[in-house]
Order: sequence, then structure tokens, then C-alpha cells
Amino acid sequence: MRRALLLGFGLLLAGCASQETLLRPAAPQTASVDAPFSASGRLSVNMAGRGNTANFEWTHTAASDELSINTPVGTTVARLSRDASGVTLDADGKIWQAPDVESLTRARLGWPLPLDNLIWWIRGRAAPGVPAEYDADGSLLQQGWRIRFLGETGSQSPYPKRVDLARDDLTIRLVTYRWQ
Repeated sequence: MRRALLLGFGLLLAGCASQETLLRPAAPQTASVDAPFSASGRLSVNMAGRGNTANFEWTHTAASDELSINTPVGTTVARLSRDASGVTLDADGKIWQAPDVESLTRARLGWPLPLDNLIWWIRGRAAPGVPAEYDADGSLLQQGWRIRFLGETGSQSPYPKRVDLARDDLTIRLVTYRWQ
């Protein structure tokens, strides 16, 4: 099960052929509005030198998240659902539940997925209500993560094309192809 999830998450590593520009994140706002979104793209995870990539489909509202991890041919490897009652991970015909995403992914995958803040970071913003600093290179430092936002040169999108997260020996990269 763990291998299948890692493989699914691993199928997402992909470089962008276009030129990228480092974006400075929007400053955290005390009264940020959490607008719904739907995004798809590729996700890569590297933990202690072992990496995996996969495709993702993510639908977010203020009350819930649905994150599907898929192979390159579209087969769903895992589905993560979050709502007020907690988090559910459905993979390999098994279902696991936990009160939060980080504890569930740490227990099942061996590394934490910071979904609560990722809902802001994927949109190129610092998470509101959480202390944030900016490194000399423009990276956001928040809750122990170093986050870099990259956009395509000349793009008019309000969102970054790529978000790189690093903490300890874990790196996560999201490359978003579609926003709604």
C-alpha cells in the first residue's frame, strides 16, 4: 500500500519547458478570504533521497478538500478527503481516517502533507494567521517550510506555475497545469 502511494505521488515530478521566474509571495493577511478552487497538475515528493511523482486533481472549498493522486494514464492511486469530521485516505481498497491530513499522511506515507497551509501556498500566498518570514532569495519561510513560488515568464496567471516546499530531508513540488 505504502509503495503504491509513494509511486502515485512519485509520478508527478516534471520540469517545465518554459522559462520560470521566482515570484515573491503575497503577504499574509489577517482577514484572508479562502476562495474555492480546482487545480490539476503534477506532484513530486522526495524523502531522504527517494523520490516519486504522480498527477493530482484537487478541489478545495473552505469546508472541504478532495485530492486525487493519479498515474500518468489517469488511474486513481489514492483519494484524500478532508471535511469538518476529519480526513479519509482511500488507497489499495483500504480506508484510513485521522483528525488531520498531516498525521494521516505521516502515519501512512512516512511524511506529512501540509494541506492546511498548502491551500494558500499553491496560490502563491503566505498562510494567514501564521508567522512568516522571507529569505534573501524571496523564499517564504513558514511553519518550518521553505517555500519558493515560480511563475512562467510573461504569464498573466495570478497563481504560480510551480511551488517548491522543503523541510528537513523532505521536498515537495507542485506544478499546476489547470486552474478553475
